[in-house]
Amino acid sequence: MKDKILDLEADFANNEYFGTNVWTEEKYRVLSGNVPVLLSAPHAVNQIRGDDVRDAEKFTGAITRYLSNTTNSYAIFELFTHADPNSDEIHDYKNGIINLIESYGIKLLIDIHSSTFKDDTDIDIVTNQGTTLCGLNDLPNKIKEIGKKYNIKIDENNVPNKSLENEIISVASLICGVPSIRIVINDKKLDVINSEESFNNICSTLEELILMFK
Repeated sequence: MKDKILDLEADFANNEYFGTNVWTEEKYRVLSGNVPVLLSAPHAVNQIRGDDVRDAEKFTGAITRYLSNTTNSYAIFELFTHADPNSDEIHDYKNGIINLIESYGIKLLIDIHSSTFKDDTDIDIVTNQGTTLCGLNDLPNKIKEIGKKYNIKIDENNVPNKSLENEIISVASLICGVPSIRIVINDKKLDVINSEESFNNICSTLEELILMFK
């Protein structure tokens, strides 16, 4: 798996995670599928936030592409550096998500991120205190049960972004009425080079989650 993931990550890692050597107006890329789950990786490359450049969340792009391929689910991801779609009020990426949900009858949005964790948690589920679940309130517990099968420790700290109203899961759940969750993966466990077994187990957990909606 390691070589495949590194190959999928190469497009994002290009030009020190700016994704391309030349400026482009292309806002995002989409992968089509048959399973009505939409995977999202908005931070797969560096983003511009105000006057600052925010570092990419490495391997979130590769795992999104990989999971889309293995489960035949839909995917959307940033491949070129633009403004941060998880904080800007108006953003083409969020509009793209809304269009995909409405066009293809998407039943679940999974927004994939990574972060540095202070403990040994593998995945943190964010639903903004359940407000983005659209009534599917048992979903976090189901994900935790799946994680136990693959020795993946899953928590639910529910730490929303500061600009709560602009974040992807808030917009998708409010406008489209579709359950939307942010999956934040411990970046140490997402490092396929040094932690391939954990990476495999995280993939297995998310694959089983996605196929629940097949």
